[in-house]
Amino acid sequence: MNEKNLPVKIIIPQERDIAKNKGRGKIRYFRTITQQFVDNITDKFVRVSEFYNDIFNENKYLPVVGKIILLEDAIAKSHRPNDLCQDLNIIGAGDLQELYIKITRQGIRKTIGRINSPKRSQKLEANLTTIEDILPIYAEEKLSSNLKRILMQKEMAYVRKIKIKCFDFGNEYDNIIIRQYVENKIKSLGYNFEYKIFGEHLNFFKLENVKLSDLETLSRINGIKLIDIFTEYVVPSDNNKSRSNFFNGDEDVAVSDTIIGIIDSGISEKSILNKYVIDRKEFIAKSYQNRSHGTFVASCLQYGSTLDNILEANKRYFKLLDIVALPNSDPQYGLTDTLSQDDFYDIVEEVMDQYSGGVKIWNISLGTSNIVEDDQVSDMGAFFDYIQDKYNVQLIISCGNYGECQKDVLRSWPPQNLGENDRITVPADSLRSISVGSIALRESEDSLVRKNEPSPFSRRGPGSNYIIKPDVVDYGGNISVKGSYKNLDVAGLSIEDEIISGIGTSYSTPKITYKYAKIFDDLFQNNLLLAKAFLIHNAKINSKKFGIENGNIHYYGFGYPSYNTNEILRCSDNEITLVFNQTVTRGTHLEMFDFPFPKCLIKNGKYTGEIFMTLAYNPPLNQNYGSQYCRTNIDVSYGTYCDIGGKNKFEGRVPLETGWADKYESSRVKKGFKWSPVKSYYRNLKNGIKVCDGWKIRIDMVERDDLIPMQEFVLIVTIRGNKDDQVYNDMVLGLQNQGIITANLETQYQTREKVK
Repeated sequence: MNEKNLPVKIIIPQERDIAKNKGRGKIRYFRTITQQFVDNITDKFVRVSEFYNDIFNENKYLPVVGKIILLEDAIAKSHRPNDLCQDLNIIGAGDLQELYIKITRQGIRKTIGRINSPKRSQKLEANLTTIEDILPIYAEEKLSSNLKRILMQKEMAYVRKIKIKCFDFGNEYDNIIIRQYVENKIKSLGYNFEYKIFGEHLNFFKLENVKLSDLETLSRINGIKLIDIFTEYVVPSDNNKSRSNFFNGDEDVAVSDTIIGIIDSGISEKSILNKYVIDRKEFIAKSYQNRSHGTFVASCLQYGSTLDNILEANKRYFKLLDIVALPNSDPQYGLTDTLSQDDFYDIVEEVMDQYSGGVKIWNISLGTSNIVEDDQVSDMGAFFDYIQDKYNVQLIISCGNYGECQKDVLRSWPPQNLGENDRITVPADSLRSISVGSIALRESEDSLVRKNEPSPFSRRGPGSNYIIKPDVVDYGGNISVKGSYKNLDVAGLSIEDEIISGIGTSYSTPKITYKYAKIFDDLFQNNLLLAKAFLIHNAKINSKKFGIENGNIHYYGFGYPSYNTNEILRCSDNEITLVFNQTVTRGTHLEMFDFPFPKCLIKNGKYTGEIFMTLAYNPPLNQNYGSQYCRTNIDVSYGTYCDIGGKNKFEGRVPLETGWADKYESSRVKKGFKWSPVKSYYRNLKNGIKVCDGWKIRIDMVERDDLIPMQEFVLIVTIRGNKDDQVYNDMVLGLQNQGIITANLETQYQTREKVK
């Protein structure tokens, strides 16, 4: 293997790379406009208005909510019925085809008048043709699937704790009116409540000991969007087994100043790990503590490669912040309890208020049984995103374990269809978080999967809104056909430093936390998004060695990253890695013509080599918009252009790692990474492509909210040739010749080299 001793190159943005976008083209009609069609749309609005007559009569100023159902091929932002909704403001979205609108009597009258006007505009007519239906919000829609199940089973008279979320109308006046209205209705039923606010879009009423008979009454209250129970969090099952020997650590390893926070059941004060704990905060009473899981998790983070006998370069230890937040769930150990979702919110926010200034990386390996939904991010996922935005931190979380119930049929490989049962669980749908799955470290004659295949218990994606989840995978163990994991496990430490065995995504997650921390630690200027992009970029490159292909992306995510940060943050002679850490502004795109291509990879009149690209950005998020949670989309095109008849014909040459079957927006969202904040592109030019006039990189942004002025992004591009190709030198010279300004990515590795 070629030695990695050359710096990654950062491409410095220049004014010349910015180009204005062209117009959007002609107005599109999806149906023929006839009088019957217009009358049908009018009738739909009339029926919605009549549905809310009682509420309008109760209070004429009270806004209500309806929804527009769009045709499947009309859900793209460019077809959004903004002109139709001038007097019925769009305030949110549900699934891909649903838009929520604010309805008033006056708004309905004005809209019907405009629809029936002989002078209606072409834009309005085009908007009408996008509509499949217009409906009110029915009471049964407001009850979560969890509550509907409880109502059907009728096994209890009360629900211990529920949350009630109201629609957000996008303005303070309407929101105050609705909140006061709902408060009065709740009080009239005899309930006290607490109103919880987390960020701009996540707020709810908390009610306790609610009668089942009152749930339907609550669901009929105007302005309520969702009624749900609070998730109860538990420590994932340990089932650890002793290996009958003890761990003494490795005293020759340097300790980094970077601190990693672990929110779990706690790290044992009897363990060798305790010397790395710089502070501890306990939210669980001593009588309910069981630090076994937290100690095992911390040992996987700190000693993972050593315990699993994996060779690691540039190993280091990290300082640890121990947050004891999860109570014991094992009755054989002692008193048991669960942690309610709202209490967990309070704990996390308190911890971040106190520590986030100095602790930027956090490991959270908790478990839930709530499967993520396609068209809306969970409250917990949205909460984690809010925390990461507010406090500028990176959370690394587990995707959950499948097969904890005996009735579950564990997955083998290739995977059988288990329906939605093995889908990732909340909160792994958090977009900002790095969500982690598991692959097998070992195999046996009767193991369910082979080494490096997804563990039988590792849950699959996609996440909410069809985002790629898990993001990455690491070693978490394997299982035999008989349900045993003897000699198929991963190793960790007990509370007294005995080496023990276990399996689960709880244990693959801290290994990714460690790898991420190494990258973050090695960057001279610590940058959370850049470290995430490098982790995922390397996972894709590294995973090619294991035959992990894009067809299994919902199981592997973007792959398995290396322990070796030098391999990630440095280049060899036969490759070059380029970083674009830039911003694209509304109404423009970035375009770099004559982008160099290594001369050594032009062979027999064809371009050759391998090209890897990873795009990462943190889009604005809004939970009110359900399937439209991500408010910006960035795409990258890297390819060749030729002069044909005086015009440049451009063809992208490095496709996304996954594609879509048709042109519809829904297919691009579900299968083509659209609106995804992380995208992966790859092309092996093994057959070569014919030499053209040149190469070009183009970066485009589409925003769902017209108030979004710009979007920062990180794009990492690696071009690689055969071992004797001088790709690095050719590319550096080409960049200089084209006047493209670059800088070396500064790393702690370089600093250490200078010191020597």
